[in-house]
Amino acid sequence: MALNEKELEALEPDHIVDGIGEVCPHTLNIALEGLKKAKPGETVMEVTDHSIATKTIPAAVKMRKNAEHLGTVNSGSEYKIYLKKL
Repeated sequence: MALNEKELEALEPDHIVDGIGEVCPHTLNIALEGLKKAKPGETVMEVTDHSIATKTIPAAVKMRKNAEHLGTVNSGSEYKIYLKKL
């Protein structure tokens, strides 16, 4: 269920994790830790400035089948990656 940018920005994530200044694989580990704390159906948003994370995090959660990537918003130098725990 991919959401458009406007729908993503309107979401109020249940958990926000900070990946600013981190690079892979740390950005993925931060997202996975956030998902561990979340309950099924809750959303986790990771804020990062590492563009590669916008590819690795969605791919990893799809492979692990522990979350759904709802979408990513690019706001200049930062990215907001939205995940919904399964």
